[in-house]
Order: sequence, then structure tokens, then C-alpha cells
Amino acid sequence: MQIHFIDVGQGDCSLVMYKDSAMLIDCGEAEEADTVISYLKKQGVEKLDYVVATHPHSDHMGAMSEIITGFEIGKVIAPRVKDELTPTSKVYSNFLQALKSKGLKLTAAKPQTEYFLGEIYDDEEVPPKFEILAPLDDYDDLNNYSVVLRLTYGPTSYLFTGDAEKTAESDILQAGENVDADVLKVGHHGSSTSTGEKFLEAVSPDICVIQCGAGNSYGHPHAETIEAIENIGAEWYSNDRNGNIIIYSDGERIYVKTDK
Repeated sequence: MQIHFIDVGQGDCSLVMYKDSAMLIDCGEAEEADTVISYLKKQGVEKLDYVVATHPHSDHMGAMSEIITGFEIGKVIAPRVKDELTPTSKVYSNFLQALKSKGLKLTAAKPQTEYFLGEIYDDEEVPPKFEILAPLDDYDDLNNYSVVLRLTYGPTSYLFTGDAEKTAESDILQAGENVDADVLKVGHHGSSTSTGEKFLEAVSPDICVIQCGAGNSYGHPHAETIEAIENIGAEWYSNDRNGNIIIYSDGERIYVKTDK
């Protein structure tokens, strides 16, 4: 299995690949469409079995309409957001239009739903699977609606958190969800409003990945987030320092390769 944390500047974009199956989680801003599409094609991706739009902010789903138009698509998973927070932006309407033109329906992210990335042929080799953990409630902040999912392959585990803030993290812990993971895609580009101490302790990752752009105006990743990660003894990588970050796993061990 491979997980590519694609450098899309100040945004999120992760590609998970296993044999002939692929899943895309977020895709960066609209202007990153060419970057993402050419990256996917370079990896030989023709079909995306799953596309997850963690939440409707443009730095996570800006390029979705072009990706949906350009590839064969299986299931598109997104959070069900309350009406007053549903965006009216061009990016979002283009996304809905692209789905409609391909005859695709949105699948609402439902906690405790599991999906497999690939076919189960025998008991010898079970493909990676992922479980939706959140969103668990209605919120006033779109970030907290982020789809949080835990991917497992053999005994190895990976947690993707979108832009979930400490409020959503707390709800996940309170619900008793299993967040333990070897690799954590750090919430909200390494902002201090995410990655609370209790949540980080519960995840107890060995490796953290931060998706943020060099010299971004938000100051991501924030110093206190880096300090918290280093305090638990985890290694960390970020797109602004390392470029594209690729994680490989044979289902037992995990390897990291970076551009820089």
C-alpha cells in the first residue's frame, strides 16, 4: 500500500493506492487541479474507487470538479452539513455539477461505516479498509464537520483528520472511537486549534504528516503543535519542508520517502 501526501501548497491532498485500487482524500485549491491530475496519471491512476471531500472548504476540495470529470469515479463521500453552512461558492456548485454530469450521488459520511480498498479474494491477503469516525454532531464551524477516517492495513493504521478542530476531536474521544494510529495526518495544517493533547495521546502516532504551504499567511504549522508532536516522540514531515511525502507499507512495516 502507498499513501501519497501530495504537495498542493496550502491545502490537503492524499492519495491511497493498493494494487489496482485508489482513493483520493481532498485535492487542494482549484488552481492545483493540474498538479493533482498529472500526479495521479504519473502513478497510473485511471479510476478512483473512493473520493473523500472531508469538508467544503476550497483548500480541500477546490479541484474536485476537474478530478471528477477527468477520472472514472466510484463512490464520493462527504459530510452532511447543516443548510446554513452549505457553501454557495462557485467551487462547491462546480463540484455538484460535475457529480450530476457523471450521474454520481454523494454518499454521506456515516460514523462506523467501513469500506474496503480492493477485493477480498482470500483470507491470506485482506486489502486495506477504512472506517468513518466523524463528523458526530452538528457544528457551527465547517472544520468540525471534517470527515475523519481511520485506515488499516494488516496491523498498521493511519488516521486522516481533515481540518477537525479540538471540539470535534473531543467528541470523537468521548464516543470511544478507536483513534490509535501509526501515522497521523495532522488536523488543520498543523494549526494550534487542532491536535489537542488528549487526542494526540490517544492516537500515539510514530509519524505525523502536516500538509501546509511554504510561507503561508497562517503561520502553519504552529510552534505549539510541533512541540506537542515532538514531546510524544513522533517523527514529523510537512509538505513545505519535504515536498511530496510517500508512505509505503507491506502491512507489517512502514517506510517513508520524501522529495526533499
